[in-house]
Amino acid sequence: MANAQKTFVMSSGERYCLLVDSVGSPLYFPNLYLTTQVRNRSLSFAAEQSTLNGISVLYRFLDERDESIERRFYKGKFLNDSELDGIRDYCQISFRNVSTAQGAGKVQALNPYYLPAKKVGVETEYVRLTVIAKYLAWLAGQLIASSNEKATALQIVKMEKALKSRRPVKKNRNHEGDVSGLSEEQIKVLFELFRPGSDLSPFINKSIRVRNRLIFLMLYHLGLRGGELLNVRIRDIDFGSNQLIIARRADEKDDPRKDQPLVKTLDRRLPLSDTLASEIHHYILHDRKGVANSSKNDFLLITHKSGPTQGQPLSKSAYKKIIAVVRKVSPPLFNLTGHQLRHSWNETFSEQLDSMDEPPSEEEQEKIRSYLMGWREGSGTAATYNKRFIRRKATEAAIRLQEGMIRLPKRVHNE
Repeated sequence: MANAQKTFVMSSGERYCLLVDSVGSPLYFPNLYLTTQVRNRSLSFAAEQSTLNGISVLYRFLDERDESIERRFYKGKFLNDSELDGIRDYCQISFRNVSTAQGAGKVQALNPYYLPAKKVGVETEYVRLTVIAKYLAWLAGQLIASSNEKATALQIVKMEKALKSRRPVKKNRNHEGDVSGLSEEQIKVLFELFRPGSDLSPFINKSIRVRNRLIFLMLYHLGLRGGELLNVRIRDIDFGSNQLIIARRADEKDDPRKDQPLVKTLDRRLPLSDTLASEIHHYILHDRKGVANSSKNDFLLITHKSGPTQGQPLSKSAYKKIIAVVRKVSPPLFNLTGHQLRHSWNETFSEQLDSMDEPPSEEEQEKIRSYLMGWREGSGTAATYNKRFIRRKATEAAIRLQEGMIRLPKRVHNE
């Protein structure tokens, strides 16, 4: 029995998802678990999706073996070690999501054709196994009836721990491997690719070129996350004071996007340079205004391409596609992500503070950076960027020191 994830928007604006079978009927126990253990704990929509993704993998594994986990538990039979090993191995497989329907009630199903050699990353495998272990423990507790409740409870705990013990070891997080910002050369390439009149621009339509340039400029100059950028409304922009409000608006009724971009950071008010404010103003009055259906919403960035979504707020997938197109046309940007521009902003911010005659103290720098980035004060995230900047400056100083210490014999040139 194939299963798929169905996403929809409730009348209240809440985004929700269900696991359904091949004919679209909701699967009882997975959705009961989602409601009682995830949604009712006020976890995010992303957590709901992640939960169903993990449970989907479990049921796919069982379907291929013509096994009913509910029937097993009704009979009081637990999963053995070889079956737990099989689940672990199955959680390593990379499935490509395909859309089987458009518009309302869109269903995303696991592709029945996959290459076993393709594997997911350690993080994805870890999350899948964690979700499945918790779900199996909950399901067993619901279905297994026994005269010895204590012994049954111990068996359930043992099964859950056994599956969790099969999770991959998560690498110790350190800042040595953190993603860094873009180089000066890469930034120059981006400015040229996004210049509306550039012959190198991969985008054909003029108004789309202007919109995409604005996307790049706002990411580069403001250090925004993608979700923050896609949530900006025209009413959030105060052209009188050149300020932009970043606001959290989860489960908005008038946002037609089922996969709603979310603002993960704190609300804040950001200053806009005259140049950036002018770019935004020009886009609204000229390029955005000319798009059909654009007056039906006040989201700043909208879909320009003709079709059923024309004039609607730009989707996450469309935003990612813009970045993907740039990656393909420019070798220096082969691994470009929108988030790298946020890192670039932080590096530039550090450079500017460092160049001041009387730079703010480290504590003051952390407070300023935390506010501009939307981080909670004292969270330590801002300090991470300060340390990264200091580490880079230390590396540069060490190299200069080494070069200064080299003494070449007379008449010998350093080639």
